Amino acid sequence: MKSKELKVHNLPAEDVLLSQIDAKPVYLFYFLILLGFLTLIFKIPILFGATCILASITMMLVTPKVILIQFFQDYLVIFNKADRNTCVLIYYDEISSWYYTWGANHDYLYIELENGQMEKIEGFSKTLFESQMNRFLKEKHKKIK
Repeated sequence: MKSKELKVHNLPAEDVLLSQIDAKPVYLFYFLILLGFLTLIFKIPILFGATCILASITMMLVTPKVILIQFFQDYLVIFNKADRNTCVLIYYDEISSWYYTWGANHDYLYIELENGQMEKIEGFSKTLFESQMNRFLKEKHKKIK
C-alpha cells in the first residue's frame, strides 16, 4: 500500500491541485456582499446592505481557511482537523469504496481502503462532498440505504 499518513510538508510538491473542499463558506460571503450592494443600489434599507457587506468582508478576513480534502490526478489528501501538520495521502487505486452519511447531528464521508482500513472525515454538505468524490471516484461510490 502506497497510501499513508504523513506530515504536510512531506506532500509531493510537483503535482497539480485539481480541486479541494474548504470549510470556509466563501460563496456565501460573496453572495452576501452582492446582496448588500444590490440593496444599496435599489435603496432598500441601506443599513441592511452596509451590514451585509461589512459582516461578509470581516468574516472573509477573520475566519481561517480550513482545507478538508485536496484532489490530485492520482491521489487525494485528507487533512487532520485536530493536527493541521499531519494528513493522510490516499491513492485512488487503493480505495475500494466510499459513501457519505448525514443526519441531524453529524455528516461523515467514509473511505474504505483495499486493506480494510476505514478513513472517516467530518462533512458539512452532502452535495459538495458527493459531487467532488463522484468527479474522481464515481465507480467506487457505495450506495447506503
